[in-house]
Amino acid sequence: MMDHNLDILVIGGGQAGLAMGYHLKQAEHRFQVIERHPRIGDSWRNRYESLTLFTPRAYSVLPGLAVPGDPDGYPTKDEIADYLESYARHFELPVMLETSIESLERMNGGFRAITGAGELIYSRAVVLATGAYQQPAVPAISKDLSSEVLQITPESYKAPSQLPSGRVLVVGDGATGRQIAVELGATHEVLLATGRPRRVSPERILGKSIFWWLDKLGILGASRESAIGRYLMKTDPFPGKALELKRLQRRGVAVVGRVVQADGKNVIFADGRTTEVDVVLWATGYRDAADWLEIPEAKNEDGNLLHQRGVSSVPNLYFVGRSWQWTRGSALLAGVGADAAYLAERIVQRLDTGVMDEAGERTNPSYAH
Repeated sequence: MMDHNLDILVIGGGQAGLAMGYHLKQAEHRFQVIERHPRIGDSWRNRYESLTLFTPRAYSVLPGLAVPGDPDGYPTKDEIADYLESYARHFELPVMLETSIESLERMNGGFRAITGAGELIYSRAVVLATGAYQQPAVPAISKDLSSEVLQITPESYKAPSQLPSGRVLVVGDGATGRQIAVELGATHEVLLATGRPRRVSPERILGKSIFWWLDKLGILGASRESAIGRYLMKTDPFPGKALELKRLQRRGVAVVGRVVQADGKNVIFADGRTTEVDVVLWATGYRDAADWLEIPEAKNEDGNLLHQRGVSSVPNLYFVGRSWQWTRGSALLAGVGADAAYLAERIVQRLDTGVMDEAGERTNPSYAH
């Protein structure tokens, strides 16, 4: 049953929200995790069928519970979905399913949320655990393509069988774009449009997972403010030598340059080459989808969320699970638990001490509704 008068409201019941719930349960505060999907883990279940993580099971875990199976093996997206569901059940986390938030605003030093069903939730603090991959960022030039061209994203792509025959252009050569390009190459003519140079690291070194080495050397936990962190943010490497561009080309994927223009069914690349396409898959990243967050000072002019290590300048508003929130692992199962622990300590401390906000109001109001 939903508690409509909370100390802490966690919006999002994916890996970030569950990690947050794990740490908040150690404190004596009323909190609720809400999730818009019918089942915990559905954000993973709904992704393309062949998706396998590039982190081994040993580094695909939340605090306190291992992923079943070979710790050196790579879990599928359905394994992770089931793991998250069992995680919430194992730790008896208070997750309310099929509950979306239509708006969140400040009220009396705290917050008022309105659900999709019109229910009101009042909370002293709020954690946005909506993740780093909220809404696909599709370039504006997509509007210049003909309606005859099928346009999809990794969110809407499921399997090669859903695509018509013809030439497929995958735009974006991160791990997702490359994985999908390889898969489609078995059934379609595929072009992969690249952007800035990307480094691909080996999956294993001297018999150990690359993540084992990154962990033991302290690189996995390097902050975005450290020299190694700044380097990793700039180069954004990912493991999997099988995804090197030369190997993709040997498997039939045509590697082309950056897309600069579209006209009807034609796509023009930076080198002046023009190609007619039938399908375009935009693997060009994600952007925040926070129109429902009716707190202007929490966002910049482009609508992106503002924070310092997950702490907003808005008193008692926090974020968790964001890309490079603090480390390379912040948006991954491997690192979100550390961020959640950091935030949980600060949330509880602030609520318990009743720190004054900039308006002179105490930030631990009580509601009587």
